[in-house]
Amino acid sequence: MPEMRKVKSSSLFPLISEILNYGQSTKLAVSGNSMYPFLRDSIDSVELTKGDFPELAKGDIVMIQRPEGNYVMHRIITKKKDCFFIVGDAQQWIEGPLYPHQLVAKVTAIWRKNKRISCSSSWLRLLSAMWLYLRPFRYFILRNYKIMRKSLL
Repeated sequence: MPEMRKVKSSSLFPLISEILNYGQSTKLAVSGNSMYPFLRDSIDSVELTKGDFPELAKGDIVMIQRPEGNYVMHRIITKKKDCFFIVGDAQQWIEGPLYPHQLVAKVTAIWRKNKRISCSSSWLRLLSAMWLYLRPFRYFILRNYKIMRKSLL
């Protein structure tokens, strides 16, 4: 099996954007912990497709490009007529307003241990909605979860 190497997303995204613009999807390894526990750094991958702003909804995971040029993948917490707001699953603060031209892609599936989990599945949508609702308590939930895990190991 070939060796996996990490590269900066900024060098990949011109190619990824071209693939998405041709109507194709692509798979990308997750890096970072801002979407924990739904997406895990260097363990999970996501399937990206071209995002269509009118079809986006609260709870969707999207990749956007910030004005500084860097890319981030977070969940939509609020969508308005001409903009949207996002938040990481392991974060408290909300980012936005973001505009349709900043939308790079939508996550349509999560790949975990070679198993494809559709982001449109009812149980994943339900879990995502509950996690968004628990946003004010995430810090305490995740902190206590880590403490419990350490004590059990």
